[in-house]
Amino acid sequence: MESVRLVARLRRGGVLWPGSRAAGVDVGRLAVPGLVVFAPLAWFAGLAALPMVGSVAVVNGELVLAEDPGPWQPGWAAGVAVVVVAAYAVVSGATTLLAAARQTGRQAEPAAALGTAVRRWPALLAVTAITVLGAAAVVGAGVGVQVAVRWEFLSWLTAGGLALAASPVLLAGPVLVLERRGPVQAVGRAYRLAVEGTWPDVIALLTGVVLVPALAVRAALWALDAVPAPLAITFAAALAVTVVPFQASVLTRAYLQRLAWRHTALQDSAVFPETVALKDIPSCRNGRAEPAGTWLWRLVAAVLLPAVLYAMTATANLLDRPELYQRPVTAVSGPAAAHLTGDGRLLLLLDDLDTPPTLLACTDPACTDAATVYAGPAGEDLWRDVASAPMPGGRLLLASWATTDGGTGRLDLLLCDAKSCTRPPGPAGRVSAGPHEFALAVAARPGGGGMVLAHAGESGAGKPGEQTVAFTSCADLACSTPVTRQAAVLKVPAYLDKEDGFALAVAPDGRPVAAQLDATTGAVHVVSCQDAACERATVSTPVSGSAAPARGLALGTPRSGLALAMRRDGRPVIAYQAGADGTVTLLDCRTADCADGRTTRLSEAVHGPPVLVLDRAGRALVAYQDVARDRIALTSCTATRCGTVAVARLNGAGGRLAMTLDTAGRPILAWTAGQGQDGRVMVGTLLGA
Repeated sequence: MESVRLVARLRRGGVLWPGSRAAGVDVGRLAVPGLVVFAPLAWFAGLAALPMVGSVAVVNGELVLAEDPGPWQPGWAAGVAVVVVAAYAVVSGATTLLAAARQTGRQAEPAAALGTAVRRWPALLAVTAITVLGAAAVVGAGVGVQVAVRWEFLSWLTAGGLALAASPVLLAGPVLVLERRGPVQAVGRAYRLAVEGTWPDVIALLTGVVLVPALAVRAALWALDAVPAPLAITFAAALAVTVVPFQASVLTRAYLQRLAWRHTALQDSAVFPETVALKDIPSCRNGRAEPAGTWLWRLVAAVLLPAVLYAMTATANLLDRPELYQRPVTAVSGPAAAHLTGDGRLLLLLDDLDTPPTLLACTDPACTDAATVYAGPAGEDLWRDVASAPMPGGRLLLASWATTDGGTGRLDLLLCDAKSCTRPPGPAGRVSAGPHEFALAVAARPGGGGMVLAHAGESGAGKPGEQTVAFTSCADLACSTPVTRQAAVLKVPAYLDKEDGFALAVAPDGRPVAAQLDATTGAVHVVSCQDAACERATVSTPVSGSAAPARGLALGTPRSGLALAMRRDGRPVIAYQAGADGTVTLLDCRTADCADGRTTRLSEAVHGPPVLVLDRAGRALVAYQDVARDRIALTSCTATRCGTVAVARLNGAGGRLAMTLDTAGRPILAWTAGQGQDGRVMVGTLLGA
């Protein structure tokens, strides 16, 4: 009678729901093979990933790859994938044995089931490989139809039809394990069993073994981006140890149901004649099996453990990696400069050369939100290029050549804080630029004694290849009584865009110093005033560059630029990038006029000009976009020693970066992530710097 009841129970109720219910009731025991096999593999995979730790950063309390870890990553991923497939084959075989014993009224030991599966691992791996190749063929056929005829409906129809035709292969796993057949025999036997079923049975099989797990994996991938990392890891761990029991239980139910329709009574009340493997599995009757609740609590502990370890590693920074706090600020692209207000809030100057410049102010020191302080001007008064400099009291001065009739430029000034931008108080003096005098830089005088402007352009004589450099001293921020002195004439190609290659700094004694980059040769020219009024000036070329212009350098390329900072003892520090190779170099001047200096190559294959600040300890901090490592990098240099950390992946970053220091002396970087409508400005603070 017991055998009759078993056959009747297996015949009724379909496949999907009874199989899922059986998995849910005994998931703790069914997940044991997965835990025993996958947990050590996860540990060894983590050890194998240690060479990539140098590319990891702690961003907003989570571990992320902040740069391309190099060739180790694809090799590691391929190795892990192969091992996981082989482990999956063994785990699925052992879980199928446990599920079959459970659904035929027995309680098998997980250790015995796992031992049986390990002994048959070559055959299990072969069947798994056949299944994977069949799935790849179905997907490839669907994609091929889409590419060939551009008809999505036909593509889905083709893939769906082939999936139904290939679905009997799924039954080869239970056949191989329970009937002890070879891989090819198991596939043939699976098709014969499937023919005896109905189309609803085939659809239920595909749903339970393929569709539901695929949706679960899709949900896990979504969770990795949508929820905090510990929750996502917990969800992924739970998925990793429960998917195989769910699949094995549904598969076993479908297989046993096919056998139940072949038999009306059994010689052994718990074993079909075909399932010879069950006869060799020790049965745990008479209370020898541990309660299901015990296994369930072990499963819960195993699922929570990875998230706990991750949280400890990220929170305590056990890997000793750079820590950053990142946040999106706005959808407008093109950060050109970053400054700090008197109350510690960040000001961002956005200028992508195609739209009027925009000034954003963070609403709080943490920069959780930002508001537009100024936007414009536009139309005929469009500023050509915007120079900015911090002023006493945390205000920001914006300067630009506003276009006038005849193509000349008129100096336009704005004084900004976190609330608004206004004209500086007092009558405005007149400072003009010629038709080709576009380069402009501005800096505050030490102690709040007005400001200095540096401007450069083609010489008045119109000689090709000559560029004049002039300094304008202003006693107040309105520049009511400007005093302009021409300081030097440089040999720089006239066609070269000079805005990103021209910079100004003021020494502690008030002497202005300007630097000009020749991006075609890589030469760096430094114009140093001998006094605050710049009555006398010297020109030095600490970097002579190449003898011939670099080939392939297009007009207006974003791949060149120069940044200048001043040490407390009056020695300039310059970071520049020039030439078609995109190398970033740091020039640390040994003298005040930079007649002698030490150069250090920081990186190659860089996109966009670097930015430079000096921290409170006098270290040179250089930020740049490293295309070779797919990262936004921050290099810190003391004398001849430099260290680099990755801040973020490029992710389609634009051509500009901005950097400043917060009130604690930590570097704050701003960059553009994404492109077009998806572009947004990101702000990152390097913690513990």
